[in-house]
Parts: sequence; C-alpha cells; structure tokens
Amino acid sequence: MSRMAARQEWHDHWRAVVAASIGVATGYSMLQFSASMFIQPWEQAFGWTRGEIAVAHYGSLLTALLSPFAGAFLDRYGVRRPLLIAMMLTGAIYIAMAQQTGTLAQFYATYFALQAIGIFTTGLSFTRVIASRFSAARGTALACARIGISLLGIILPTILHSLIVSSGWQAGFYLLAGIVLLVGLPVCWLGIHDTKPPTAPVSAPAKPRQSFISLVRSDRRVALLCLCAALGYMPLSAILSQFQPLLTERGVDPNAAAMLAGVLAASVLLGTLISGTLADRIWAPLVACIFSLGPMIGCLLLLTPSLPFSFAVAAAVLIGLSQGAEIDIVAYLSARYFGMQHYSAIYGSTIMAMAIGTVISGVGIGFLHDRFGDYRVALITACVILGLSIVCYLLLGPYPKTVEGSAPDPLRVHQLDEKLA
Repeated sequence: MSRMAARQEWHDHWRAVVAASIGVATGYSMLQFSASMFIQPWEQAFGWTRGEIAVAHYGSLLTALLSPFAGAFLDRYGVRRPLLIAMMLTGAIYIAMAQQTGTLAQFYATYFALQAIGIFTTGLSFTRVIASRFSAARGTALACARIGISLLGIILPTILHSLIVSSGWQAGFYLLAGIVLLVGLPVCWLGIHDTKPPTAPVSAPAKPRQSFISLVRSDRRVALLCLCAALGYMPLSAILSQFQPLLTERGVDPNAAAMLAGVLAASVLLGTLISGTLADRIWAPLVACIFSLGPMIGCLLLLTPSLPFSFAVAAAVLIGLSQGAEIDIVAYLSARYFGMQHYSAIYGSTIMAMAIGTVISGVGIGFLHDRFGDYRVALITACVILGLSIVCYLLLGPYPKTVEGSAPDPLRVHQLDEKLA
C-alpha cells in the first residue's frame, strides 16, 4: 500500500519536483558555488584584497540567523508569491552586481541584499513545496529536488570561467541574471504553487493554531533537531574547508588532492539520493546515524601515517556521502516530526544552527592545526562531535502518530477508502 501511495504521489506531483529542482539551482545558490570565479577579476579591476572581498561572505551568517524568521514568513503567507518576488529581485541584483564601480561600500551593500533576498530562493522555500506534497515518497522527492543544483554546480563554474576570461567579469553576472530571469523565474511561475492545508473532519473540534514559540517551548525535539543538524554538519564543513591542504600535509600529491575534491562532489550527489531513498523505508534518525558513521571512518583513515591514496579516496567518498545526506535528512525530519504548520520556521532554525556550527568549526580547525602543528587533533575532535550527533539523533525517539498540519498518511487514506468501498 505504501508503494502504491508513493507511485500516486509521483504521478500527481512530479512536475513540482522538477520545478523545485530547477528553481533551487537557478537562484542565489548559483553564486554560492561560483563566487570564487570573480575574486581574481575583482582584484585586478579594483585593487581589492582577498580579505576585503571575503568580508562580504560574513553576510551569509547574518542571513542564516534570519532564516527562522524568513521561514515563519513562508509558513504564514505561503511560498509562491515571496518566491516569485525574490527570483525577480535576485535577477535584478545580479545585474546590479555587474555595475560595480570599485567602491567597497557599494559592493558590501549589494552583496548583502543578494544574500538577504536570495534566502527565499533556496531550499528554505523549495523543500516546503516538496514536503507538503509528499508523504510516502518524501525522502526520495527531497533528494531528487537537489539533483538540479548538483548538476549545475558541475557545469556552471567551467562555463562561467570561460565567459569571464573572454568577456569580462561583468558578463558572468549578466549570465547569472539571465539564468534566473529566463529559466528559474518562468519555471517557478508555472510549476510552484501553494497547497491547501488538509481539511479536518466536520465532527472534529477546531484547534487553535499553536505559535512557533509555543511549539519550541513545549517540544524539546525542536531544539534537539537543531543540535543534531549543527553537530552533524559542522565537522564536515570544517574538513571540507581544509581538505586539500589536509591531504597534501598527509603526503598526497597536490594534483591528486585536487582530483579528490571532484570525487567528493560526486559523492555528495550520491549521498543525497541514497539517504532520501532510505529515509522513506527506514527510521530516518537511524539513516542519519549510519551516514554519520561514514565520516568518522573517513577521519580515522585520514589519521593513517603515510596516507595511502586508496585511503584518501575512501575518506573523500565517505565524507561526501554524509554531506549529501545531512541536509536532506534534516529537512525530512522537520516535516516528519512537526508537520507543515511551522515547517519552514523549524527548517530555518536548523539552517541557523548549521551556519553557526560552520563558523565555529571553520575557525576551530585552523586554530587546532596552528596549536598542534597538524590536523590529527582536529580529526579526532571531528569524530567525537559526529559521535555526539549520533546520540542526539537517537534521542529524537519514534515518529509521532499524528502531526498538526501534516499531509494525511497515504496508508491510512488507502485503508479508509477500502472500508468505505
């Protein structure tokens, strides 16, 4: 029956998955995996230092702190209108980025506006679209919705680099604007619509809407899920931020280390698909635990003296698989435990937790390396933090039988149809 329900969900809503996959890939996320293409051209054009350019990225931390509030806005007013407005403004800001005159104040203001508005074009919006339509196949659908961003992340940097070399860095931003306005916006206009909340039976008494703050106070699992997200993601982001120097320090050839970065990227996509499929069939916190064990093994492999290349490959794959799984599992758990009424606010809170964890771990791994002279203590610390994330996932407990604001359980609906027949 569950398989029948999953097939029916795909039959009814596959267009929303395609639209979400294209939409999330063509908004602000494009700049996240291609921003490095503009650093050297800006240095040459304006004389900015890399440190001055890097300051602009701190705005992403502020916007991450605003994610719960942006999520609450989507919960209250729906996704479609804020998303369409944000896609239009994101395209306009990309065009404004191409008009930089060399003033850092203008650069920071424009970049921050892009980050603040662009957050509505990320998974914060699109995962809500998927989670509200899928129940039996929710994990797989969430994973498929990330395929677009993975594929574009593979091909766009190469295209963008060639365009910047031939036509200048301004052309790169015009390309990004064209992708948003001519691809992302029309796809979202046609394919992204808000769903109506499930209608309660006439005989059921009306329940007052619980506020997000009340939910956080009454249900410890909201804070626990945020802790799971932070502990599970921060070691991965720390290792990835130092991955190439870590490998070369352990004796891996620099060219081979660069190649392993591509292996890791491919593993991210694979981990997304595998974890999403498993979450539909197995208790999702257990899936998260399994994928947290992978990078723990990877860290132990990286501790091997005179690191063999085969161990480096295995570590890259295990870490990449876990990074691909982490975000989707957190999105799945947000809907599975708490329903859709406050989904975006809860998912936004996990984004905030992961962002804070990323900053702490990014600084921490560098500090530990400087303090002890190598990455061994940092890798051991990563293993400990991943172990704590496993404990936190297990503490989430069983799924609730009913969740306020959730889509109806397809298996129960099928059984009810049989009784009525």
